[in-house]
Amino acid sequence: MASPSLSVPYALLPSLQQTHLIDDDDPITVDRSIFSLSEKKLYEWKNILKGHVGAWCVGSSHGWIILLDQNGVPLLLNSSSSTTINVPPLPLSFLHPVTYSYFAEYLRKTFIVKAILMCSSSPSSYILAIIYGSNYKIAYCNSATWVELSDDEQSYSDIVFSNNYLYALTQDGSVEVWNICGQIPKRLILLTPPVEANYEEEKPYLENNFSRNLYLMVSAEEILLVTRFIGNFDKRWKKMRSLHDKVLFLGANESVSMDAKACLGCEANSIYFTDDRWEEMTLDYMYGGHDWGVFNLQEKCIKSLMQCANRIDPPPIWVVP
Repeated sequence: MASPSLSVPYALLPSLQQTHLIDDDDPITVDRSIFSLSEKKLYEWKNILKGHVGAWCVGSSHGWIILLDQNGVPLLLNSSSSTTINVPPLPLSFLHPVTYSYFAEYLRKTFIVKAILMCSSSPSSYILAIIYGSNYKIAYCNSATWVELSDDEQSYSDIVFSNNYLYALTQDGSVEVWNICGQIPKRLILLTPPVEANYEEEKPYLENNFSRNLYLMVSAEEILLVTRFIGNFDKRWKKMRSLHDKVLFLGANESVSMDAKACLGCEANSIYFTDDRWEEMTLDYMYGGHDWGVFNLQEKCIKSLMQCANRIDPPPIWVVP
């Protein structure tokens, strides 16, 4: 199908027909597959990356897909209109001490942890924010210039745009609110949400065989902090609060909360997640992309959306409105 008219949200996956591979088994096809949540079906999307062979998806936001081309230069692609916007290359200071060529060849897939957009009525007027590097720092590009947030001691887990402000979740669970629309970024608010004392109760089940990711959700009514525990074990969940008629979409995409009624085929009170453990995907040839599905808070169980026997490379990513 040349341009599928699929309802969002959907997951973007590697092509079903990856026949052209380069030496390190990276797909160089311009095709991709779409997993429709409303239909629970896979579709082949021909030429979605036409003109951008080998581009690697590092995020999605407001229906836009954020890519790095083969040289590591960012690119914005609107999947519905096929509009593309070129983004200035990352400053060499962000990559220090490596060169552009080393970055493009060896670090391109894991360097950017999260990429999101603040969009305006004009597609060319945007702000692209990223979490990047081994120290998980934040930088943003206001259509022309890259700016790094100045806190050298802080590392971040997630970023979200809301009401023209950048909300940043630190790795210790605090929330920063930044105004980055002026000439100089300013941190306006620092929130330290109380942590419930139920983590200690989970230790007998978690032991040391787990890792965790933190996600931030911001809406007009509330701010949600979501902790995702990941491990190769059966885990019993306790004291999980209901999302009622909401659904969450977590992963490499911008974290989003939506009404279930607006998402055809979605289960209310559920969290839809995709694999975003970039640093582990290069350690094992067979691992990558498998950890995706839906967690229903009412039933307290995780369901698989699609059975995958082999490595999914690049991993799935949600595209939501």
